[in-house]
Amino acid sequence: MIRRLRPVALAIVCLLLATVAVAAPVRPRLVVLISIDQFRADYLARSSDLFLPPQDSKGVGGFRWLMERGAYHTDAHHDHYPLFTGPGHSIHFTGAPPYKTGIVGNEWFDREMNAVRYCVQDSKSPLVGAPDPDGKRGISPVTLRTSTVGDELKMATGGQGKVWGLALKDRAGVLMAGHLADGVLWFDEETGAWISSRFYFKSGQLPDWVVSWNAAKKIDPFFGKTWDLSVPPAALKRLWTPHNEFANPRPGLGKAFPHPVTGGLDRPGKAFYAAFESTPYANEYVLETAEELIRREKLGQDAIPDILAINLSTNDYIGHSFGPDSPEVLDVTAQTDRQLSRFFRFLGKAVPGGLRNVTIVLTADHGVAPMVEEMAEAGLPTAGGYQEKALTDAVKAALDKAFGPGDWLKALSEFNLYLDVDALRQKGIEPAKAEEIAAETLRRQPGIYAAYTRGQIVEGRVPDTDIGHRVMLGFHPKVSGDVVIVLDPYTV
Repeated sequence: MIRRLRPVALAIVCLLLATVAVAAPVRPRLVVLISIDQFRADYLARSSDLFLPPQDSKGVGGFRWLMERGAYHTDAHHDHYPLFTGPGHSIHFTGAPPYKTGIVGNEWFDREMNAVRYCVQDSKSPLVGAPDPDGKRGISPVTLRTSTVGDELKMATGGQGKVWGLALKDRAGVLMAGHLADGVLWFDEETGAWISSRFYFKSGQLPDWVVSWNAAKKIDPFFGKTWDLSVPPAALKRLWTPHNEFANPRPGLGKAFPHPVTGGLDRPGKAFYAAFESTPYANEYVLETAEELIRREKLGQDAIPDILAINLSTNDYIGHSFGPDSPEVLDVTAQTDRQLSRFFRFLGKAVPGGLRNVTIVLTADHGVAPMVEEMAEAGLPTAGGYQEKALTDAVKAALDKAFGPGDWLKALSEFNLYLDVDALRQKGIEPAKAEEIAAETLRRQPGIYAAYTRGQIVEGRVPDTDIGHRVMLGFHPKVSGDVVIVLDPYTV
């Protein structure tokens, strides 16, 4: 759980994101939104000397082409709490915070299901391209309570505008593409294949070109390769913690360059595919697949605009494993620049009229705080781990003391605490009273900056601060918990 929650520290210590847009005609043939997972805005400045020039005799560059030839928004922020992959990607093409979309986290407790629910979980939409006989792995945007730009395009063009999503992470692709998309593809770690769900492919069959692409096993030749440092060793001098003392890499990669890409196996398998995802090779593969998708689905070929939403998840996987101040994050940032340049040059050739008929948007779903172990070693007083069990035990003890022994809690899911409202009311206890006791207990625990009750948030009684504002924007009355927890800086 700790690794999955790390990005939320951004909500307190660093909300600045990279958002860049390339100017295009009012009605482009193709709109490409690229969300680089966990990509902090300061990476653009810190690494700019390692990037390709904006343009040369071979064509356009990557980041610098966007920054210097497009509209570069240097002070763009996500304005909600918490910051996770799910909420971040739900905003890109809706423009709506979680208080509207209902995507309040990567997961939450669903009172109707009486269970914790993954943000794009839908048992009525079983997987396509991977075994899912009972729908337990089913995926769809059914939890997204608003329309996306792609949905609106479909409605505005009588369904003629094409909309696709592509990502290693299912939630990223689904929440960007929306409800009316022609298709969304995501990566299956079990098989190394692109898969989807019956929500998008009612027949239960992937498009023929995807089946052929998967059958070619294009990832398997990467087995046994190494991820070598591609930037000059002198570039590592800018890093605060270049030695990866607290790195937690995926199987077989090791803590230092060169990183063997085997997953610790003797042939391609699940651990290998997971290790592959955590190398720059994976971003290259996603963009190569995007090129094939554009060719096969004929995106951008007529005057009716099409949309392709892409998530580069690898940067997030590497950031979690090695930390933002690692040689690995610096290297994948530089390699992403070169990979984007190749992709942009492809777009210039694939779309009639070239790049002037393409609108490219580059952004991120969240940032990342330094590794908590590094911050603790450096003496930051609030650096520490988010101890879910200790928090839950403390709240249970406080409620038992106030009301007598009972099952007063349903769940603590991420930063939402859910009470058993029915159990409380059956005993004649007002849920608001239990909320206050739970929140006051949480406020006294280590690593907790604040705890706000449902009543405080719904009635607008949170402090008039930037944190209070973000908490309100991140709260959905039908989805969020009865108490929302805000962590101290560098508590992850």
